[in-house]
Order: sequence, then C-alpha cells, then structure tokens
Amino acid sequence: MPYDLLAAFQTSADGVYAIDAEQRIVYWNAAAERILGYQPSEAIGRFCHELLAGGEAGTRVCHAECSVMACALRGHAAATYDVRQRARSGEIRLLNVSIIVLRGPNRRSTLAAHIFRDVTERRRQDDRVRGLLALTAADRGQDAGTADRITARETEVLRLLASGLTNAQMARALGISQTTVRNHVEHLLTKLDVHSRLEAVVYGAQHHLL
Repeated sequence: MPYDLLAAFQTSADGVYAIDAEQRIVYWNAAAERILGYQPSEAIGRFCHELLAGGEAGTRVCHAECSVMACALRGHAAATYDVRQRARSGEIRLLNVSIIVLRGPNRRSTLAAHIFRDVTERRRQDDRVRGLLALTAADRGQDAGTADRITARETEVLRLLASGLTNAQMARALGISQTTVRNHVEHLLTKLDVHSRLEAVVYGAQHHLL
C-alpha cells in the first residue's frame, strides 16, 4: 500500500524520495533526479545518509540514528526543516524538506517520504538583503538631508520600485515616458549613493522613505 501511494509523486514539481525502516531509499522521483542529479538506479537501495550526507551550519544531521525515521516509526512526521545535501555534481544544495509518513500493514513497512524543494538561490538572496540591511548608519545615513533632496516624484518612483514594477509599468502608472522614469531612477541612485535598485529600496526602507 505505501508503495502504491508513492506513484502519485512521480509528476510532482517537488523532489520526492522515500526511505524504509532501515533508511534505505526505496523511491526516487523525476524531480529528485533533476534537483540532485542522481538517477533512480543510483539512489534506490542506498542509505540516504550515505548518499546525501545532509547537514546544516557545519554539522552533519543525516546519520544512521535518523530522528526523521524514528518519528515515522512512531507514526509522527518530523517538522519541516532546511538541510544542506550533496548533489551528484558535488555541489551542496539547500533543501526545504517536508515529511509524509506512509503506514504499511506493520511497523517495519512504514516509509518516510521526503518532499523537498531547492531553496539555495532564495537563501543567497535573503543573505544579500540581510547584508544590505546590516549596513551601519555611518555607511549609509550620515547625511540627514538626503530625504529633503528627493523630490515628490522621485519618492513615488522609489515606492513603485519597491513594488517590483518595471520602467514600462511605472511609466504607465505615473503617466510619463519610460525615458523620464529612467532619469528619475538614475537621480535616485545618485542622491542615495547606492548602485542598484535593490539597494535603493533597502535604503528607502531603512530611512522611512517608502
């Protein structure tokens, strides 16, 4: 019965692999191959902790005494978690993992299905934004008159930038040309002493300009 249920995951956009009570991989879907690079023939039958060597913050969390499988054998799914796991290429990918427990006719036939998505790039972007937010006032806020130098129209443009609009969308929203929008953006970057639209938005949030 648990193995029959796994067939539903074959076309999932999320990677899915399942392990048995001994922590051997018994199922590996197409998305798992796409994200981590291992073909089913390379993954199935392997111990998951040996194949993927999962860890976080320099600590290995995947090992023979797996807490995820221990929870599954008690009939409980582990909480969703992030883990760094090794792809076939050797690259370390950050995965966000959810667990579904598939109960069989007896305890030892229980499977733990790991449903995961690659959040490596999202974490990199989050880290970049946190780094920008961590800039000190000495780095970005010494000039208290900056806000006074920004025109009302430039403030409107900054707020639209924060909403993720393109130049064309901002031009339509403000009833001006794309060239004028581009000029406003360039003036903003100069006045705020930043180098990108993202930095301008972060600066605006830090200094209550949005």
